[in-house]
Amino acid sequence: MSQSLPKTILTIHRIPVVSIIITCLLSLGMISTLLLSWTMWLVALLIALAWLPMLVIKTASLYRKYRWFALFFVLVVTQGAHLLEHVFQMIQIHILGIPAALANGLISILNTEVTHFVWNIWVLALTVTLIFLFPRNHWLKAVLVVSIWHTIEHTYLLYEALKTGISGLPGLLGHGGLIGGGLPLSRPDLHFFYNFIEEALLLVAYLVQIQQIRAGQHALASSAQERATVAGSRTSIAS
Repeated sequence: MSQSLPKTILTIHRIPVVSIIITCLLSLGMISTLLLSWTMWLVALLIALAWLPMLVIKTASLYRKYRWFALFFVLVVTQGAHLLEHVFQMIQIHILGIPAALANGLISILNTEVTHFVWNIWVLALTVTLIFLFPRNHWLKAVLVVSIWHTIEHTYLLYEALKTGISGLPGLLGHGGLIGGGLPLSRPDLHFFYNFIEEALLLVAYLVQIQQIRAGQHALASSAQERATVAGSRTSIAS
């Protein structure tokens, strides 16, 4: 009998509870260093590094069982972490009232045009790779469209930054941008939506891929059962 989709998801992503508890305790310990006046970006970076071993171990486990599905997992997790940076930036701007020019997210040292450009190249490259690996997953094509446009935006932003020496310009579609003056959205708001849409589409594509894994497992189980039934019938006839 095949597992339900939720049970398949839980089975694929099972992580030892002890590992989660230890990593959470390490993260809480690092958060407490804020009381020692450590800079927030350093604490956030250390917390990310604390979770890295679990990510590596889980990725290796997925690769052993499902091969290149592990790459899908890495993209979903890393893009999700990147989205959290943009969520925190939205909190800084719209809740804490920090000016957009000073709202640099959790790891402020990485809020540069070069970093954003390299990140989007990473996402685009992995998306293209996944499309070749999983051609029946059509949701990846939707991710590709958004990723291409997002990368074009950051290519233009990097070009403008190198030409003018100014970072944080509106780009192509940010308010005041190159294309028709842009949308009525500031650059931080616009890029939050870019990343939110990318991650949402990635999650849909990821669930579709898990469903395909589940269907494949069900087909293998059915095939094995049929072979066992045929073998049993032949044994009965022979006897």
